[in-house]
Amino acid sequence: MAIPSTNIALVGDGTTPGIYYEANLAAPGATGASLQNVSFFSYFAGPNGTNAISYNAYGRGENSGLNRIYGTNAVSTPVDMDDFKGVTYFYDNSTYQVTLYVNNTLVNSNPPPPNPPIDNAVNVDIELWGQGFSYQYLLGGGMAQAQGTFGPNAVSQTTDPIIAIGYWKVTVTGANPSFAGGNCNISINNNSKVTSGSVPAGSGGATFDSATYGTENVATYLSLTGLYFEVTVN
Repeated sequence: MAIPSTNIALVGDGTTPGIYYEANLAAPGATGASLQNVSFFSYFAGPNGTNAISYNAYGRGENSGLNRIYGTNAVSTPVDMDDFKGVTYFYDNSTYQVTLYVNNTLVNSNPPPPNPPIDNAVNVDIELWGQGFSYQYLLGGGMAQAQGTFGPNAVSQTTDPIIAIGYWKVTVTGANPSFAGGNCNISINNNSKVTSGSVPAGSGGATFDSATYGTENVATYLSLTGLYFEVTVN
């Protein structure tokens, strides 16, 4: 569900979610929460982070808005309630989702004895974090057999917030100890991030992240709004 585009409420309810209800799926407790605080603090100041506040917020001001919810802008002063119109807080895995597609072009082989068969299946794991990599809010992945694919499948959960900027980690690992090693290309929302990244033999794997290769903003790609990860292993 999303915050309506008209008649926006600070609290709202399950039928017509307001700013607070959209982020927390409940009304505030006896202490309440002001528009300024709900706007300013980030999701990671709440129960899923430092727990400095007792609720999920939108992150428009804290840390210069670097952890703000998608559909909002960074601000330094209190804002108008209209600034929240139409905002969706959590992935619904329908219109909004984080997607993973893996194309494994490696082949298996059977070298002569006594060498064991080589199984080049790979696991790919996606992690999303807050800015600074202090708090993880999403983890998902899948396996692609040699000369096979995984997905495209949603790897987000409907309890994952839609943070506007993707601070990501992708780990590519041989699914079996006999993995021969290879390289990977990673793109997000059709924007290239990693080219010919080395993936070692065995099951140790390699991790690539936005600190080295750059963040990616949530956007609409292939009719989905979120982050669409495409990983090719060769």
